[in-house]
Amino acid sequence: MKLNLDNIKPIYRNVDFTKPNIFNEDGSDLFEDQLLIGGNPTGIANMNTVRHQWGVSIYNTMLGNFWIPQSVDMTDDKRTKNTLSDDELKATYDTLGFLIFMDSFQVANLPNIADIFTSPIVKMCFAGQEFDESIHTMSYQYIAETLLPTSERDAIYDRWKDVPALKERIQTISAVAQAYIDNPNWDTFYDVVVHNLILEGLYFYQGFNYFDQLSHRNKLTQCAKQIDYIRRQEFVHRGLFINIIKDFGVDKEFIIDRMKRAVTNEIKWCHYVYGDRIMGISKKSSEQYVKYLANGLLSSLGIDEVYKDVVNPYSHLELASKQGGSRENFFETTVTSYDQAGSLSGWDDL
Repeated sequence: MKLNLDNIKPIYRNVDFTKPNIFNEDGSDLFEDQLLIGGNPTGIANMNTVRHQWGVSIYNTMLGNFWIPQSVDMTDDKRTKNTLSDDELKATYDTLGFLIFMDSFQVANLPNIADIFTSPIVKMCFAGQEFDESIHTMSYQYIAETLLPTSERDAIYDRWKDVPALKERIQTISAVAQAYIDNPNWDTFYDVVVHNLILEGLYFYQGFNYFDQLSHRNKLTQCAKQIDYIRRQEFVHRGLFINIIKDFGVDKEFIIDRMKRAVTNEIKWCHYVYGDRIMGISKKSSEQYVKYLANGLLSSLGIDEVYKDVVNPYSHLELASKQGGSRENFFETTVTSYDQAGSLSGWDDL
């Protein structure tokens, strides 16, 4: 399905997707001249006059959510890793392989999207997101150092070479971003923006839930703490793309089409990685959760829910975490506690 340009606000329809100049002495930073894309800015980030105020809130939240992986003491996870079943161990490595790809993808992908934007505050939000994603990339390395000896860590990064299902996911997601790079126009641009929302609001969360399930049984609890901090930041990134899409205009049919495809792909992946083999996760609960998340994304854009009679099958984990004071509700963007702890350099330092 192609984008219906009539659903894009008239002020944006004729954008030619030319990158703005670094400095433009003939530009204008007046409130009324500020556009997400297609504007004519000077290149000076004037934060005194900001049209897209939602960007200020998002940027400030990003600053407040800063953390470093080494603030989490991973010592206990080296012990509880030995309590994982064979199915859990495989699922852990498959999950990490996919999470590593998605954050690596965003580090490479986001600059290509940000380059076309002409709103200074939104460009700053993209810079903040890129930094967040780089922290996540280092977090997964820190997790790998905890779970694996040096000689085996590269296998996590190369897992896509040995797992066809993972390689297929990577190729599908990458193809959308590459299409925009190869041929920037409204069809490819809107597609990559919508897919970024799906990635930030759907694809990450089954992996996050998997670590929640383990932590609920006192396994890899510190990995789960790192995931909590990552989830908090990904949720803010979700908000960035929701606001961007709303500002451009919501093509409901296009978004529903892309969401349905994403749901199908995500359910297929979850059945492969987790199936009915992980305590607390089943094929049915995976399907319910994916559709629940998809409904939430659609609702946030003012689109009616597509999947009926769907509830969050993991709401009990949210309740437990809130009672413990360790992380946020999925639909909030702040955390209730943020412990600083000693760090563990890695497996080889033990």
